[in-house]
Amino acid sequence: MVATKQPGKTTRENGNGKSPAKKLGFGMYTITLKISTKRAPDFMDITDRVRDFVKETQVQNGVVVVFSKHTTAAVLINENEPLLLEDMKKRLEAFAPKSAYYQHNDFTIRTVNMTASEGPNGHAHCQHLLVGVSETIPIVDGKVALGSWQSIFFLELDCPRNREVILQVLGE
Repeated sequence: MVATKQPGKTTRENGNGKSPAKKLGFGMYTITLKISTKRAPDFMDITDRVRDFVKETQVQNGVVVVFSKHTTAAVLINENEPLLLEDMKKRLEAFAPKSAYYQHNDFTIRTVNMTASEGPNGHAHCQHLLVGVSETIPIVDGKVALGSWQSIFFLELDCPRNREVILQVLGE
């Protein structure tokens, strides 16, 4: 991984509104993780990859944003316990079953955002309603400030494919 730094600036006023901008030790670092998924749904623990990147940046205090570039794949924080992950998969399926009818999958009526390799994935888009596209996590004393049982997951909701997750660290 290679991090790039983009210096930031902030303005601090001394009460009279005339203080010049003062440069702080603030930086921004960004990488894109390449992820190959194997099935759906699939909870892929990316916690160590996020921690490694934060460590590489040497940021002591700030935040790390973990962002999925996809509408049928998500980023979330939860416990990495196998039975719980199976329960969550079942809840996703119960909320938006793959076998249900979705207008999005009806290619005889759908005319928008079609591709040559389009597959029926209305369920994945609807399941995405329950989870988020990103997480923002504090960095404190150079470490990702997760709770004892928290892990960062990339969640595939559609089908096996190559995916991208942007990691962006902001801080000093």
